[in-house]
Amino acid sequence: MKADEIALPSEWELAFVSKGAPVEGLRLSAMGSVSWALFRQGASALGEGLRSPFGKRRLELSELPTIDEAWALFMLAWMEAGRELPAAFEAMCRYTEDVRQGHWPDRVAPEQSVQALYLAIAQEHLLRRPPQRERFLHDAFVLFRTVAGRLAGGARLLDDPIAQGAHSLQRYSAMLASDRALYAEDLRRARRFWAKVPAQHSATGGVRRLPLLVLERPAATQFKLWARRDPAAPGGHGYPLLLTSVAGGSLVLSADPASKVQVGWLARPLTEAERAARPGSEGEGSEWYDGKDHSGTLAAAPVGGSRLSLSRALEVIHGPLSLERAGPPPRARYALGGAALLVVGAAAVLALTRGPTAEWLPPERGAKGEPVPKAKVLNLLGEPSGPRSFTHHALVAGACAYSGDRELRFPCRDARAVRELLVRHYGYEERNVMYAVDRPEPGERTDGAPTAANLRLLVERFRERFGEDERSSFLFFYSGHGGYEKGARKDFGVLQPTGYFERPELPMSDRGWDMQDLLDGVRKGVPSRHVLVVLDACYSGWAVGAKGDWGLRTELMSLWNERAEVVVTAGTKGQRAWEDEAEPSAWSWGGHSALTAFLLEGLTPSGGRAPADTSGDGVVTDEELALFLRRRVPESVRAVKRAEQLPQIFRFDEHLPRSGQFLFVPKG
Repeated sequence: MKADEIALPSEWELAFVSKGAPVEGLRLSAMGSVSWALFRQGASALGEGLRSPFGKRRLELSELPTIDEAWALFMLAWMEAGRELPAAFEAMCRYTEDVRQGHWPDRVAPEQSVQALYLAIAQEHLLRRPPQRERFLHDAFVLFRTVAGRLAGGARLLDDPIAQGAHSLQRYSAMLASDRALYAEDLRRARRFWAKVPAQHSATGGVRRLPLLVLERPAATQFKLWARRDPAAPGGHGYPLLLTSVAGGSLVLSADPASKVQVGWLARPLTEAERAARPGSEGEGSEWYDGKDHSGTLAAAPVGGSRLSLSRALEVIHGPLSLERAGPPPRARYALGGAALLVVGAAAVLALTRGPTAEWLPPERGAKGEPVPKAKVLNLLGEPSGPRSFTHHALVAGACAYSGDRELRFPCRDARAVRELLVRHYGYEERNVMYAVDRPEPGERTDGAPTAANLRLLVERFRERFGEDERSSFLFFYSGHGGYEKGARKDFGVLQPTGYFERPELPMSDRGWDMQDLLDGVRKGVPSRHVLVVLDACYSGWAVGAKGDWGLRTELMSLWNERAEVVVTAGTKGQRAWEDEAEPSAWSWGGHSALTAFLLEGLTPSGGRAPADTSGDGVVTDEELALFLRRRVPESVRAVKRAEQLPQIFRFDEHLPRSGQFLFVPKG
């Protein structure tokens, strides 16, 4: 039986139940990550009595089921057909768990992502009165059959547009594209603020300054989806806080679960205002919901609606959140999701239905501004809001604990030298440098060994450790093994850190780190405005692909302060990364790898300035460093190893109307 033949058995009894209703069957919404449990344990995860055939077993879903519930239902139908769950389903189960926790792992345009397509299907059919539940189940299974077929063919769930070419899903893809345009119209009426969430309501234990979007009766059905991922928001990372009003007098204040802040505590002052607006006996039923079942991420008006206007609710939360007005977005450019699309009226809707485009109105004098004259750079460095005002963070990792033919001698030495360079010459505080090596020197403080799991954890918990300081920089440096995996249709690069080769029976995702996933994890988990990823590993060019040559500039540009997301790799995706000989007497690169040796040379001040500071203005920009590496590494590797190694640079900020620069500014 093929994936497109999987359907709901007619003898199943399905019920859509409201929250708090008595349990009369197997309630999927009560099982946490039900699809992941099913994949790991099979039908036994659902308890005794649920074995094939299921007979008249009653299955209960939420009135608006999560994608986790619906995918679990599809998996049950798959097992009911007498088939084992394919190993490829693990990717979808992990995906639904990420979505359940409020994350957005996709790297494709939203109208091609599984979770957005599912949400469009659910809202289209289940928010109607009466809800069209049979139609919802039919179309949800069409989506899941498509996913199953694509996974079996080797598609990568996060990177490949699942709906592309699937005619049965084009309707929903087009609906999402049209809805995106409606969000652009909503923003013209919206109000934007900076909000300060008190420390006691933040997982980081510190005050969080986050953007808040206030929307009155948004026309876009998926406004939350677009707002959460809107890089035109203040800070460039979307709106984690939303205050919206909808038809029927319902008001909702919500926080993105990924932001790890709570707003449920604001239900109390909103309830007091609600009671004041309902004199006498009308005060009954005026309690605002405090988000107790949503980890405090909601404050919602009473079920019967609110007597408060949106403006009045805004007044109530103004003081507790210390609201400050934020400026308008830059000339109605809304780069939403992985496709970086500009939405301008009906013409853009037509373009979106045909696929992702990139249509920008270029800002005056170039995306990076104009070069800052050398004579003015020194004054800029002395300004209170200049480059030296940034807080600097880094994650420096060196993986050395390999054995046999895979032995590497110097990654820990590379990492140690890079950390010392940052602290000694560039103003990085030691407490702000996460340091992961597997062979530390005696008494050396580390943040654990650089296993894939630990590196992911350090990135994911960045905000818990350092807060939400957007005016900061983040450098990710890795020295160790790298390789690539042969996918069914698409190969991909992998960091192979500590422990990668010890348990080959484990999935690659447990032992290594997909280079694209690494870049995506850093971009999502680190709020810093300036980000630089340096990968000193074999085949690290897979992180950027075949991007061709670049015309690199050496000047500090006037828009240096804008977002900067840059990757530098040791070589192309087909090249090894070379390191020095074992004996110090034979060293050519000081007991380092070639890339790290010249990175250290280029950034170490000598005679008043760093050698990579080609412009001589006292600052090394990301492109100056890349230019230095591209000049020095190939010629040295050819001379020493008689091999080719050409460092690569790629800017993930190129799609932005304005892009900044990652800067190395020596201590004052």
